[in-house]
Amino acid sequence: MRRIGATTIATAALLAGFAWAGAPASSQRPLVADPVEFEATLPATPAAHLAGARGARLPAGRIVRPGKRFNLVGLRWRGGHLGDVRLRSRRDGGSWSRWVLVGTDPDHGADRRSREHRDRRRGSDPVWVGEADEVQISGRRGRRVRGLRLHFVNTTGTATSADRLRKRIRGIAAGMVSAVREAVGGAARAQSAQPAIVSREDWGAAACPPRADPSYGQVKAAFVHHTVSTNDYGPDQSAAMVLAMCRYHRNSNGWNDIGYNFLVDRYGTIFEGRAGGIGEAVVGAQAQGYNSQSTGIASIGTFSSGGQSEAGLRAIANLLGWKLGLHGVPARGRVALVSGGGSVNRYPAGSRPTFERISGHRDADATACPGDGLYRQLPRLRGMVTPGPPRAATATAAAAARRNVHYGQRAVLDLGLTTSGAPLAGRRLVVQLLGRLGWRNQYSISTDAEGRAQTRVRVRTNRTLRARYGGEAALLPSSSAPVKVGVRPRVRLNVPVDTVAPGRPIRLTGAVRPRKALAVLTVKRRTPRGRLLPVSRRTVKLRKGRLRTSLRLRRPALYHVRLSVRRDARNLAARSVDVSVRVG
Repeated sequence: MRRIGATTIATAALLAGFAWAGAPASSQRPLVADPVEFEATLPATPAAHLAGARGARLPAGRIVRPGKRFNLVGLRWRGGHLGDVRLRSRRDGGSWSRWVLVGTDPDHGADRRSREHRDRRRGSDPVWVGEADEVQISGRRGRRVRGLRLHFVNTTGTATSADRLRKRIRGIAAGMVSAVREAVGGAARAQSAQPAIVSREDWGAAACPPRADPSYGQVKAAFVHHTVSTNDYGPDQSAAMVLAMCRYHRNSNGWNDIGYNFLVDRYGTIFEGRAGGIGEAVVGAQAQGYNSQSTGIASIGTFSSGGQSEAGLRAIANLLGWKLGLHGVPARGRVALVSGGGSVNRYPAGSRPTFERISGHRDADATACPGDGLYRQLPRLRGMVTPGPPRAATATAAAAARRNVHYGQRAVLDLGLTTSGAPLAGRRLVVQLLGRLGWRNQYSISTDAEGRAQTRVRVRTNRTLRARYGGEAALLPSSSAPVKVGVRPRVRLNVPVDTVAPGRPIRLTGAVRPRKALAVLTVKRRTPRGRLLPVSRRTVKLRKGRLRTSLRLRRPALYHVRLSVRRDARNLAARSVDVSVRVG
């Protein structure tokens, strides 16, 4: 037998290692490390621990070692307010970091009536710690809480020794973000008004998909935040920090998505936050009571004493100039917003407090955010924002000729575009469909001399549509109100005979389009007086949307048979026509 040398084995192993490590590079997804999440409980002490009786202290000196390396950590619990908590971290064999005060506002940015508030578990702000293996917690007296746990996230590919080996072999993690920035920045610079923005795709949001479709409101003001993370991070870590925050907001706090609309690091890089479109008025979870009337921009870091860097401040100013201008909002002056209430809101529900167009989070809610240092910079920030040229407001309208259509039919939309009531002719309108990541362009059409247009949209499932005008030099963009169109499946039932002897099987066939897995078969008997009496109702399985079953009727009479499908998340309820069969 031929012997295989050690060199050959080593070479094969090395090639296999490179293939294993480089597999993601050959795919279409960005080269972002797969996030890893895990949890640990806080060790109890003989005296008490935080999850115990009311007034129990969280002792300093308790060290939690979760068994994997982590980049971000936060706390989650159920019950009352946690009180002041500090934490610090370290690597194996390293020195402890500085103590960081953890924000523990129980309701944070989620509005009282939002799904995010209803589904929320109480959670602290997430704290980015870089690369750490241990964390130490210290706290003051707090109220009774239940189920206190530490939630860890790793987004740099270093959670385990195998992950760290893979990262070293790939050798591309350090250059990944700069390559993304170069590509995104080049594309963005071609657009004069919009600053370079790292998209969700490019910071790895595929690993943090939204729980629900985005919601849309209005942008009347902007709230500035900080993320209460360490300021000691490099430019190659920012994308991983955003992904870690998204995973924490979504999976630990139970929110739909990352809370902020945009995030800006100390190096001046802007990241797209919550899904739904950077040019849209996406409702975030960043300023309780005002999310549907504002946009939220978070500075990555802690600014309790020092302020944001010059590069970061300049990037925020450029972003605000573009974003507010896009919605026809001036950067200076004050605006009245309607308070939605909430446990940390400074103003009762229904009141109309006034805010600077660019405000700090603390102006609206009971929080220290965005930190004293950054808050002191807000007057200067307002002066740095360059307002765009004045543009006239426009109004886009859309209406469906029919609210519900049958499968295979097209939804007919009547569209319109005006400015100050006057029609705008020859402008392009885009028909958009609402999906999990926001509005997606479907068709485009030009308005006629009266500023109107009509288009037909193919829809297979229930959809929400709207018309969007992109704006131009002298005209602001605008969107119509959402239009909901329901789609009824087509249901067909075939009974091969008109008359059958009692007890003889009747072979039934049918079909449902679009395909469904289940349907309901209903049988009714007609009495001599013409009344229909229920005989049977059973759920039948469909194979690729097709029905094949049998029916036995023993009592002589005239029967009516119907096949129907229930309403679900994709389609409306629908039924076939009644098919008659006489037994006897």
